[in-house]
Parts: sequence; C-alpha cells; structure tokens
Amino acid sequence: MATVVGVVFQPGGKVYSFDPAGLELRWDEHVICQTARGRELGRVVQANHDVPDSELTGPLKRVIRRAGADDHEQVRRNRIEAKRSMLLFRELARRFELPVKPLSAEMVFDQSRIVFSYGSEERLDTQALQSELAKRLNRRVEVRAVGPREGARLSGGGGLCGPTKCCNRYPSHESPITLKMAKDQELPMNPGRITGLCGRLRCCLAFEHPVYRSFRDRAPAVGRIVATPQGRGVVRSYEVLRDACVVEMEGEKEMLEVKLDDLADVTA
Repeated sequence: MATVVGVVFQPGGKVYSFDPAGLELRWDEHVICQTARGRELGRVVQANHDVPDSELTGPLKRVIRRAGADDHEQVRRNRIEAKRSMLLFRELARRFELPVKPLSAEMVFDQSRIVFSYGSEERLDTQALQSELAKRLNRRVEVRAVGPREGARLSGGGGLCGPTKCCNRYPSHESPITLKMAKDQELPMNPGRITGLCGRLRCCLAFEHPVYRSFRDRAPAVGRIVATPQGRGVVRSYEVLRDACVVEMEGEKEMLEVKLDDLADVTA
C-alpha cells in the first residue's frame, strides 16, 4: 500500500497522484509539487489515502511543501507574464500564416517554460513558431493543439450550468461521454439540451450519470406493485434527485412520493 494525495493544477484538470512526503494534507489545500514540467502549484482534491501498489502506474512524484502567500504572488506574476506572451503568440501566428485559434498561455510555476494551447481544424507544423517564441521569450516553449472539449475548458466562462462550466468546476472525468448517459437520465435528445459550448456532449452527463445509475439499480420498475407505509400501490414515475418514486395508491387514485427506503417490491 502507498499513501497518496490527489492534486489538480488547473480548474477542471486531471487529478494526479502524489506522494505527500509525510504531510497530512486536507482537501482544498494548495501545495507545491515536483512534476515532469518542473515545480507547479496545485490544489489538493483528495486528502491522504491509501491505494494498492498495483494501482500505481510508476514511481510517485513528491509534494515539496504547502504553498504560502509568496507562492500565490508568484502565480499572479506568472499569469501577467503569460498574458503578455499570448500577444506575441498571436502576432507570430499571423506572421507565419498559421490558421490557429489561440486559447491560452500558461507559465509553469517555476518559470522554466511556457505552454501555449491552440485549436485548429487541420494538423499544423508549428516548429518554426515554437522556435521563434523560445528565442523571443528566452525560455522553453511548448505549443500544443487541443480538441474542442479541452479548448472550452481552457477558455473558461459560463454555460447552461451557470456562470462556471462543469468542465471548470470539477476535476476531469475518466469515462467517455455517451448518448446512453443522456437516455438513462431521461433527457430529451435535443442538441441544445445535451450539447455544451464545445459542441460535444455536456460533461454534466458523466458527472451525474452515477447517481441515476445507482437509482435505477435500486428502484422498482415503473408499473411494479409496491408496498408503502400508506399501503399498496403502483410505481408511476421517478424523482431521482429526491431518491423517491411516485406511487399511485390502490383504490384511491392518489399519487404519493415515497422514498426508496420506504418501498418494498410485491412479487405476488
């Protein structure tokens, strides 16, 4: 068994496992970690917990220390520098006549490199652009193409879910997003309802699907006869978010909302 913590480095980013190096870390604490890109500031989203060695894909990198006020100030300065660098990225992209949609510029915490992300409908050779950026910025540069879903996350903003999109509010999900998830949640197959700003199926479908799947596994089917504290009845519909069924009571034509824990399936 190994003790690990889960850390994210961007809103909605992937959760990475790190060796806490003896620190007792809690949810939402900020830490400085050693990563493949250098030292970075991240946020703890999974406190210290044990995982089997078989689930680890390789040696764990370590949490160096908790982040302090000076570290947050460094991040603020890095963001200002990244915004300035994005202006140069746009200028050079036009000069090299590359059909790109600039999305973001991220300065790694220790300022060892800067990462530019862009969207494009075609595969591009950005080697000349990357070399010129590295020369002008005097640091290591990474230029990467991202898909529509990742591009929407990097751009931020709001959507149908509110002022903050789910892809920015929650750590990224591992499961592919499918139409079956929308059907399990009884959503209308209307693109305006199930498609996000990225033009892909909304992340909400994957985040909320386990709740609906768990409910379906426990709930009696619509049309089944059930016993309730008020008597027998027939399940007519579901109230998933309230963990309840709407039951039509026998002989009364009255509809009652009954919690799943108060229902018993009548087999005969």
